[in-house]
Order: sequence, then structure tokens, then C-alpha cells
Amino acid sequence: MTTAFQTVIDYSQAISINKKKKVAQSTSRDGTVKTTSLGGQIWEFEVSLPNGPKWSDFRGLIEKMEALDRVTVGTIQINLAGQSWLNGYQGNLSNVSAITVTATTGNTLTITGGTSGLSAGQFKFKAGDFIQLGAGGKVYTVAADVAYNSNTITLHRPLRDAAGTYTLLVGQAVTWSVICVKFPNWNIFARDQVAWDGPFVFAESL
Repeated sequence: MTTAFQTVIDYSQAISINKKKKVAQSTSRDGTVKTTSLGGQIWEFEVSLPNGPKWSDFRGLIEKMEALDRVTVGTIQINLAGQSWLNGYQGNLSNVSAITVTATTGNTLTITGGTSGLSAGQFKFKAGDFIQLGAGGKVYTVAADVAYNSNTITLHRPLRDAAGTYTLLVGQAVTWSVICVKFPNWNIFARDQVAWDGPFVFAESL
């Protein structure tokens, strides 16, 4: 993981997670827009740090983040005890480390194993659950509830991973690949305390 990115997540007082449409366009030499296309939804995170931490404690983090600029790809997880709300994003599954799926194209996955023990009225996944296709895959949300007797997962966007068989990471276990696209200005007050003028913004690396 990129330590500086993860430290921002770990010290956060608020995290906003959104899915944003990505628009791409090309222009001619005179500046006229030639083509416009709408890409899939990408993840964006706004992360607020509290004002008041000691400059002596945060100086190293600030220097590392500024050195990374806005081109470095890093990874983040939102899995501290203080972020335990993520436990609610894994359906009714008690074993979240053995679910295997087959991915082809489009926005659906077929479950092939690892979900025994569920009973009528329970869900393998609920709409909004976080899933990732293996350790290096992209993160998706489940678009619709997946009942205990169903083996099809519908995703919120088309697959960005290659066709194949994967073992899912679920809920707190998922890892996002991101770039820090906005680094807030900061100042030192009361001799040794840091204040921020806004949130850090991370966007998914495509």
C-alpha cells in the first residue's frame, strides 16, 4: 500500500464514497470538441482530516503526500475498527473468503462456490455491497439483492477485469487503487497544530 494515502484514511474524521460518471472527449487543433463519450462509473473519495493534530506528528505525512503529486497510484483500505460500518456490506455471509465466481463480459458474475449455510430469507449479497475480483481487481457494488438460492450477481457497472475465475474479496477486505487528485491547503496555528482548508480527494485509477 501507499503508506501516505492509507494514513490519510486511517486518521480521517469523515469519508464520503461516491460513484462518478467519467466523460472523455477529443478536440481538434482549433479547440473544437470532436467526440464525447461517457465511460463507466469510477470511485471518488472525499476524506476530511480533523484540525488540530500536531505539526510534528503530521509533517512527514504532508511531505510525502506533496512529493507524490497527482500522478502516483496507491492503494487504500477502509478497515479500521472505527469504520466497522463496512461489515454491513457483505450480505448475510459469515465466510467471506471462499466465494468463487466466473466473470465473462457485461455486468454480471456467476457464483460457483463458497456460499453454503444460508437459509430462506437470507441474502448472499444485498444491493450496495462491496466486492472485488481478487487482490488486484477493481471494486464494484452489487446492483440488486442476491437471494440465498441465486447464483447471479449484477454489478453497478460493466466489468473492468479480464474474463476468468476469481475468489472474491468482500466488505472490509476490498482494496481500491486510487490517485490523490486534490491535496488541501493547510496552515499551522497555535505554534504546533495543523488546520486543513478542505478534504483530500482520491479518484479511482483506471
